[in-house]
Amino acid sequence: MSFETIKRESTLEIIVQQIKLQIKNGTLKPGEKLPSERKLANLLGVSRASVRESIQALAYSGYLEVIQGKGTYVLEMAAKYDEIVNFLSEFSNYSVDYLMEARMIIEGELARLAALNANQKEIDLMQKIFRKISHSKDANSFFVKDLELHLTIAKATHNPVLNGIMKIIGELIYKETQPILEASMEFQERNLKNIKDLVQAIKERDAIRAKQLMIEHISNIKSSLG
Repeated sequence: MSFETIKRESTLEIIVQQIKLQIKNGTLKPGEKLPSERKLANLLGVSRASVRESIQALAYSGYLEVIQGKGTYVLEMAAKYDEIVNFLSEFSNYSVDYLMEARMIIEGELARLAALNANQKEIDLMQKIFRKISHSKDANSFFVKDLELHLTIAKATHNPVLNGIMKIIGELIYKETQPILEASMEFQERNLKNIKDLVQAIKERDAIRAKQLMIEHISNIKSSLG
């Protein structure tokens, strides 16, 4: 496997991208087991903790499955997401602005449904992810954990169609990492408060407020993009 040593300032983001690349180019095939966390950490020149967080993010994105006591495996659908994203890119020639518009419409409804349908385990996980977002040491970590939260909210709708759509949106977001990342970090404090309030609204089963806060969160980023 042709992993590249990583510069530490962009650890999480680039680990995610490198594992995705191995899947997309067929080096890692559906059903195949990934090297151990220790081996991946050595190959990439990063900490095991960074590898573990990246694997968790990819598990929420639908690329990997972590089986306790057995290891981490590539899911069958993993390679399909990139095909769908490439098709959408060629078919629609979308801009980041259009992507953010679509996110407001779709993810606002995901937040509403999550407030109605999330179980306690999912709410606890959202709170745990928010704590990680609030303690992010760099922009890339903030970006990865924020996207993980959005994917967790989608899963908490308990609607497999909407969950699948959000995974595709996640891939579109990854293709536009840099401008979205810069916009997110420009108003980091405001974003953190908004995300905190969003998770709280879902916890309190306030579906209308959850939808409003999600739209506001994405709208803030969209406005920052100029």
